[in-house]
Amino acid sequence: MTKASSHIGEVIIEARDIVKRFGGALAVENVSLAVREGEIHAVVGENGAGKSTLMRILAGIIEQDSGQVVMNGTVLETGAKNSLDAGIALVHQELSLVPEMTVAENIMLGYAPTRVGFTKSQELNAIATSALDEIGVSVDVNERISRLSVALRQFVEIARAVARKPKVLILDEPTATLTPAETDYLLDMLQRLAKNGMAIIYISHRIPEVFRICDSVTIVRDGQRVMESSIEKTTPEQIVDQMVGRELKLDLQTKRTAAAGDVVLSAQGIRAPGVEGIDLEVRAGEIVGLGGLVGAGRTELVRAIIGADNRTAGRVTITREGKTVALTSYQSAVRNGVAYVPEERRTDGLALGMTVAENITLTNRKELSRYGVQTRSKIAKFSQDLADKVGLRPPEIRQEAGQYSGGNQQKIVIAKWLGRRPDFIVLDEPTRGVDVGAKAEIHRLVKELADAGTAVLVVSSDLPELLELSDVIHVVRDGKITGTLHGAEANEKSVMSLAAGEKMVDA
Repeated sequence: MTKASSHIGEVIIEARDIVKRFGGALAVENVSLAVREGEIHAVVGENGAGKSTLMRILAGIIEQDSGQVVMNGTVLETGAKNSLDAGIALVHQELSLVPEMTVAENIMLGYAPTRVGFTKSQELNAIATSALDEIGVSVDVNERISRLSVALRQFVEIARAVARKPKVLILDEPTATLTPAETDYLLDMLQRLAKNGMAIIYISHRIPEVFRICDSVTIVRDGQRVMESSIEKTTPEQIVDQMVGRELKLDLQTKRTAAAGDVVLSAQGIRAPGVEGIDLEVRAGEIVGLGGLVGAGRTELVRAIIGADNRTAGRVTITREGKTVALTSYQSAVRNGVAYVPEERRTDGLALGMTVAENITLTNRKELSRYGVQTRSKIAKFSQDLADKVGLRPPEIRQEAGQYSGGNQQKIVIAKWLGRRPDFIVLDEPTRGVDVGAKAEIHRLVKELADAGTAVLVVSSDLPELLELSDVIHVVRDGKITGTLHGAEANEKSVMSLAAGEKMVDA
């Protein structure tokens, strides 16, 4: 493990006592951070710890409530342009490229050289080529982004940041969608950039990557900085301890005692993009959790199981009332008692411009039809009963779904599937972006489903949630199940250790 430590210079960027609230929630609390020229500084923590919020503040995308961002001794005014002009570039976790534009056009988006209103194509291509050369990536600058692999898109995103000649480069989970070989290339590239004097802030859950390339690490937990250390003075076990250092907060009075029945869902040898041959079973009345980090392959797995995305190999069956049926498509899955609450509820789970009743009706047309005809009174009663069951507030079925808060929108998605009385339900990040009250109500609904005999599969990046809900947890990393945890052996540390690629450590 060789680092650019001999090239580290003076402090170039500082965050001083940053505070940021969203509504009543404190996302970042008095966090300070200093990064030097030529240094690769890791910022690690659980999902929701405040890392990305802090980075967006450094990049001027959002404004802090208090505190300062200082670049080369000068306090920066809030604003993305001010930060970019000062030499700070952020590569987001979610890529922001324009698919139908070329590589060169994306790299220079918003900064294309022009003359009397026309783009200077030759100069545009030359600058884009230079940026790609700097990161050591060869790609046709005239190729459309839509035709590139996910890995090449990631590198183009980095090239776009590098083209601005930044002094500080911030990367948020840059290897989440990359293969091991692509990850190796990216990490080597970052070390080359640091050796040439660039300061790099590296956000990652992957502990081996942190120890491979980083000089120092800051750990954020629950919006606070809990540790800062040079890599040489810490260990992977210490980092995991600090990441999940709070006491496990489970409401033991609501923790279910599982009484699992027969196998309802059986998946064997599942292969798909991002999934490498996984076997999985879920029984009646059982809640099976899928843990892992962003990009581990959890969503890809569940979508392949239910047929929302194509499988390249494997077989999935569902058993209902003693009859086993093979699931060959999403339509056959829904027809045979499968329900799916997707990760992206606003784009994949709801028609935001339609009313609550109309959304609920979409998946329940058969239940609401008599001789092919639906009556308004039947639709209203059916929808109102489900809205009341999930605790929709206000329970106004004639209101557009898009007018509700995130938590209430999630309740609408769940309500439309409850009407079908599913035998098997998949919930992908069921409480992401919802408030505490809505979270508790969604947990209640999930447990009630299982208590009624439904087989439940939950994907969650919220470790306390995963531990509270799940009877058994499969941890996914790099498209494979790397460990299965039952009962007392499942805790935050054991899940995080498996997810991050470290050996199991004692709780």
